[in-house]
Amino acid sequence: MLDKFLEVGSGFDWISPLLGFLGDAMNGPSHTFLIPYDSCPMSGRDIARLLRRRGVKSWGLMIVSGTLMVSVRLAKARWAQHLLEQAGVPIENPLPEKARARSARRGRAATRSGRGKGGSQRRSESGSLVDAVTEILKSPLI
Repeated sequence: MLDKFLEVGSGFDWISPLLGFLGDAMNGPSHTFLIPYDSCPMSGRDIARLLRRRGVKSWGLMIVSGTLMVSVRLAKARWAQHLLEQAGVPIENPLPEKARARSARRGRAATRSGRGKGGSQRRSESGSLVDAVTEILKSPLI
């Protein structure tokens, strides 16, 4: 019953999309996983907890039209997808092979340069805010 209430109430929610947009702008290039809510063996909080425990920061957790959305940094998206698949979470939009290879190269380069293991340095990517705005503008309206 609470799930139904949250699903109906989320139609009036403007804070979650705003926080998701800000998360995209602050974290740079990202991938948003789309997970069918009713066939998912885990709750959204469980998914966020699983990813966080394995070193993947997530944000933008929301349910839209029966689809759970969770965003992760593009450099960690391949690892996040692997973790979700291992946990039996169905993913509607897996990473394309090109993005998987690119994300793996970025992860290896970040590890070699010392940024990949818990460093507090934030890498600024030019155009990340523009990319986030473009992605939002291209998304279909509900």
